[in-house]
Amino acid sequence: MSTGEDYVRVKRRNQTFFIHTTPSDTFAQIKAEISQAMGGDDAISPKQMRLYIETPKEESSSEKKDDDDNDGDEDMGGNKNSSNISKDLVPDAAILSDHGIKNDAVLYVTFAKGWEDGDDVPEDDDGWEEIEIVKP
Repeated sequence: MSTGEDYVRVKRRNQTFFIHTTPSDTFAQIKAEISQAMGGDDAISPKQMRLYIETPKEESSSEKKDDDDNDGDEDMGGNKNSSNISKDLVPDAAILSDHGIKNDAVLYVTFAKGWEDGDDVPEDDDGWEEIEIVKP
């Protein structure tokens, strides 16, 4: 378990895990911490999780024109428009600092579908949950 003074927020649906980190932690260590918080490998194995980070999308010239026509950066619900942000899967062995993850960063976790039943890790993307964050 990391004893760093920094932390990351890891979001899944209506849950947020606050995980203490150091810049040299790996994403596998973050997944192990989430597993422990949920009751250990008996609840969910780190292998049945995927972590994602937000990265800016490169915009095409047509997308930039569409943004120029937009009156604001908010959607109909008043939320900031995130169409220029993508969520990218990170490998377990990757180090937080190599991906620019700093204190109070937000990561996203998805679980393998059927994880409650102890199913194996899916081989394709269809076997994983979508990133879905419930807003209050």
